[in-house]
Amino acid sequence: MLMSKKQCQAKKRNGEPCNASAGETGFCFTHDATKSKERAIARRNGGLKRITPSVADKSLVPKETRTITDVMTILDFALQESLELQNSIQRGRLLVSIAHGYIEALKIGEMEGRLEAVENALSLRKENQK
Repeated sequence: MLMSKKQCQAKKRNGEPCNASAGETGFCFTHDATKSKERAIARRNGGLKRITPSVADKSLVPKETRTITDVMTILDFALQESLELQNSIQRGRLLVSIAHGYIEALKIGEMEGRLEAVENALSLRKENQK
């Protein structure tokens, strides 16, 4: 003979009966008034398990971003933090985005270096013409 489980006596917010199995009190874990403390602990523990701890040193991140070096420091920080995340499509997209940020910062940094070299060469030429 099959044993049937007792169904929770509570109603859901939409008025339908709760489909969860009832405990000794006739209510499920969610609806049992005597389990409020246990529910709070379970919610807290569940929330804590979802938190990924920070691994990079936040003090190295500049307060203001004004140079390519500052941008690279922020990208380094973001990369270190994202490598610790759970492997997922979103993490993959984030890593690709960070790589794109590195490429753009390197391009701009190289252009700045070239422009500075051209400006120096022009200023030397002006000095030599005097």
